[in-house]
Amino acid sequence: MEQMAAGAFRALCEHLRLRSDQVQNMDLMTIGGFCRNCLAKWMVLEARKLSKHLRLNKKFATAFIGNEEECQSTINALDSLGYDEAAKEVYGVTYPEWKKRHQKKATEEQLRLYKESTHIHAAHDADLLTKVDGANTQNGLSKRVLARLQAGAFRSLCHHLRSRSDEVQNMELMSISGFCRNCLAKWLVVEARKVSDQIGADNVASSYFLEQQQRTINSLDSFGYDEAAQYVYGCSYPEWKKSHMKKATDEQMEMYNGSKHLHAKHDKELLATRSSHDISSPAQSPPSDRSQKAQICIKEPTQQNSLLSDVCCQDVDTMVSPTVGVTQSMSASHQMPRPPKGGLSLKVGILTVSDRAAANAYESGDLSGPAVESTIASLIDQMNTSFKDQNIAVAHVEKKIVADEILDIKEVLLHWSGKSTGTSDSDGSLKGSYDLIFTTGGTGFAGRDVTPEATLSILDRECQGLMSWASMELTSKQPLATLSRAAAGTCGKTLIVNLPGNPTGAAQVVEILFPLLLHAIKDLSSSR
Repeated sequence: MEQMAAGAFRALCEHLRLRSDQVQNMDLMTIGGFCRNCLAKWMVLEARKLSKHLRLNKKFATAFIGNEEECQSTINALDSLGYDEAAKEVYGVTYPEWKKRHQKKATEEQLRLYKESTHIHAAHDADLLTKVDGANTQNGLSKRVLARLQAGAFRSLCHHLRSRSDEVQNMELMSISGFCRNCLAKWLVVEARKVSDQIGADNVASSYFLEQQQRTINSLDSFGYDEAAQYVYGCSYPEWKKSHMKKATDEQMEMYNGSKHLHAKHDKELLATRSSHDISSPAQSPPSDRSQKAQICIKEPTQQNSLLSDVCCQDVDTMVSPTVGVTQSMSASHQMPRPPKGGLSLKVGILTVSDRAAANAYESGDLSGPAVESTIASLIDQMNTSFKDQNIAVAHVEKKIVADEILDIKEVLLHWSGKSTGTSDSDGSLKGSYDLIFTTGGTGFAGRDVTPEATLSILDRECQGLMSWASMELTSKQPLATLSRAAAGTCGKTLIVNLPGNPTGAAQVVEILFPLLLHAIKDLSSSR
């Protein structure tokens, strides 16, 4: 359960990062009594708890961490974790940097509402949030320890919302932040599917351990919304609804309907429990076939309508949101190759091609570039967690915006591919010879859609199979994907891939292609 809670916490942070301009901390505090800063502080609180537990319980410390030297190193790292470090985990950047980019000046009305809501605000022990004197700040936290802190912060959030069941209504949370308690439950279910797929991808030689592994997979695959809601609400959702949900006013309904662009989207296929009815008998295929083994389940699926609440988290027929990771893609009907083994340090360029974005005409700014960057980071994190024999990292990422002009597009692509005569970007950022370049936008049939033409004009070798396969995979759920004219190929030692301009669509293509692209990048880098 801890790994699932940690994954749900990451999904929440990702949800809020993608809505940094629209979802302000003050509004979150006013409606929910918590904000992003609270999530960071709950992580620090969990670090203090775990540090104390490791000191007092040597048996637990040995089982959880290892030898005494490793335990002491972990304790030092936990004691040195402060708000700044935790905030970076939540925001994706430092808090001052986020504040400078996204925080808006509060209106008098917002300040008034904020002051009137102080009775529901989360309280944090300032002494616990302070770093421990003399703690060694040089050692980082392992992924396992970090996941424990994330899981603890998620539990703190659930407890916070349980204790404010009457004051904090799901509809108002959705209207302000785009998520509610039901979203937290559904992110838990999605994480259960991911963990199931990770376990199933492991090779187990012993029949005894294979049997144990299968029981765990069965349990994860049968974990549905009802069980997840019990964890989040502290009771069944119908029971909570009967005791605490209030009838929405006309004003609340208007706010809710006007905020649908913020709402989290959940794939109903992922949320449904997996059962043996979905596939043929396991005896008809080898036990190593992950696509079938993942769906064998002891428990019958719960009723589909239990996945839906009356006013929020409406299921949609579109593809999954950018936060759904590589483990889901690997468990689909096709056989996705695992990422290449060993270390891989990537230099990535993300070029947004859009007349309006270049003219700063969007009130929210460019969304597709950040969505691609965020999806890459999420996929790499999941890959490194899932496969212990690899270490993928992004050493540098550069984002730019240009208008729908062939010459402008070519200039950036050639520069990032190391084929221009310039020495560096004007802002001092890393010069050319990037490993991977994604472009977003300009792949349709409008007169100004010229990204494929600009890309093809500078490619040394085109790879038509990549985009054909991505289109085929997406078309079953989004027929408009067939209309994409996206191109892909190499320019020098750089791999270039065109993505659609829609942030969700761009992220979906990245999820499908990224494991494959890593193999191509490794091949290209081996000949450098």
